[in-house]
Amino acid sequence: MTHLSRHSYSSSYSSAGRRVADWSPSEHSVGLDPLDHDHNLIFIALGTLENELKFLRRGPTLHKTVKFLSHLTERHFAREEHLMERLSYPKAREHREQHGLLTAWMEAVLPSLGEMRRPSYDDAVVAYLADWWSLHNERHDKHYGQFALERPHETGNILKLMEYSSAA
Repeated sequence: MTHLSRHSYSSSYSSAGRRVADWSPSEHSVGLDPLDHDHNLIFIALGTLENELKFLRRGPTLHKTVKFLSHLTERHFAREEHLMERLSYPKAREHREQHGLLTAWMEAVLPSLGEMRRPSYDDAVVAYLADWWSLHNERHDKHYGQFALERPHETGNILKLMEYSSAA
């Protein structure tokens, strides 16, 4: 079993028991619309996953949500990494490593989610993911966002291509 606190991300529980924060432009925006949109979708998928586990929805519905969250994460990481590479972002390697760690963790943990029938385990997984995304956004994504915004012409061209390739 993979250790949940491997990367020093802690769980944060609200008084209502909800662990997944809603995506907020004022709190989470990196200033780049396509990537902010990705982040918003990921937070929505995390909230959906949390609700399915809370209401004990197992089987195909849970499997589809896990698969969708994994797909969103993979797609988002590829888009971020492409942008960072094209802009020669100096911390791109470190950022990619963070992505690789989460991807490996998700591949190890998510397939068994909901199967162990231990709500505390499921809660810990969702809390870890929610905290990882919030902290990663704050500690890493906002930095590449600022770097990209300092290069508006080049960034604009890359983002246009990104939006075009997403629509295709």
